[in-house]
Amino acid sequence: MAKNNNFTILNKQAQELWNDASYGVVEETSRRISEAEKAMSVSQKEAAQVQRDVSARFFQDTEAALISTQKGSVRNPALAELGNELIWGIYHSSATVENAKDRKERKDASIQTSSLEKSLSELYTVIDLGKENDPLFLLEYFGRDGMKFPGQPGGMALVGGETPVWCKTMVIRNGLDGKNSTEKYYIGKDGEVRLSYSGGILNGETIDKPALQWLAYDPGLILDMKEENMKMLQAPSALDAENKPVSILDKSFQYNDAYLLLDQAYKEVSDDGKTQTEFIPANMAKVIQSIKPKVNARATALLADYTMANVVWRNVFNKEEDLKFTVAPNGNNIDEKQQAEFQKLTLESVKPLLSTVAMGATTEVVKEEVKSDTVEKKLSSDELISKYA
Repeated sequence: MAKNNNFTILNKQAQELWNDASYGVVEETSRRISEAEKAMSVSQKEAAQVQRDVSARFFQDTEAALISTQKGSVRNPALAELGNELIWGIYHSSATVENAKDRKERKDASIQTSSLEKSLSELYTVIDLGKENDPLFLLEYFGRDGMKFPGQPGGMALVGGETPVWCKTMVIRNGLDGKNSTEKYYIGKDGEVRLSYSGGILNGETIDKPALQWLAYDPGLILDMKEENMKMLQAPSALDAENKPVSILDKSFQYNDAYLLLDQAYKEVSDDGKTQTEFIPANMAKVIQSIKPKVNARATALLADYTMANVVWRNVFNKEEDLKFTVAPNGNNIDEKQQAEFQKLTLESVKPLLSTVAMGATTEVVKEEVKSDTVEKKLSSDELISKYA
């Protein structure tokens, strides 16, 4: 019976521990999500909401959504119509060249033929771009087939430059915005192929862009700054006591001894007084001295490419506005003050991965027995009688 009681008590205690741990996980996850949302800019939240709305429609009826995508993109009837117009236009203008009554008529028809042929050639390039990039958009925008989720580290950027508008037009292009949305192909005044978009997702706005430029647009992937920082911290950066290369953090993301102030270790006793835990301060001065050149080099490389830096600025550092495009004295196309802030934010991105102390072993508190200075000797019967008489 005693064994059964012990099992019941132990089982209850274990269940309570699991419940506490599960609750802690829920609390921690909720806290992180809340903090991430608070850090987002207004434009990030808006772009994320658009993506969620489109995703909800897509995954609510995937089969119907996929059928819709088959009617858009390069299968858009407007594309075939424009192609036919150009082909017939070339046919008629070529016939005019051959049957022209005078030199002016022949010259005008020849110029028109050349312009139409150029437009048709560009249209073929537009078709090839669509075949290549449309499937990629569907994978990246919905985070399918192993792709990271958009707006997240490693995923497609949702803000920066013309990305928010481009995403909306690509939703229309791929038939995912409803029946009232349209994508029109037409020839511009300079003979270039252009695209015009309208639909509910654009809130009444009409977007008109050169087809080659728009279909080749790349929103970029969001740099996983945390992963890059973790790799850096686990890469050899100093020599240990045996003159062997050692990293700041080991594979379990704990400090290596070379970056700890071992002689300043201290212990803290638990509230119930039963256990004590050792804490060792990190040599933060040495840590910063080690990582600063590497972080600065990474930030400098990013700043050399405006588009790449802007993706980080908007999607990693959560800035509401794009970087200012200008010519700085160092040759970068970014405002000087923003370059300095970019460097600062890149360095500060490492800070959350570095605790101020390393946790050592937790042991039981051993209380020493108090020994009496005097030991009472064994008394004989006569001595006892005389002592207490």
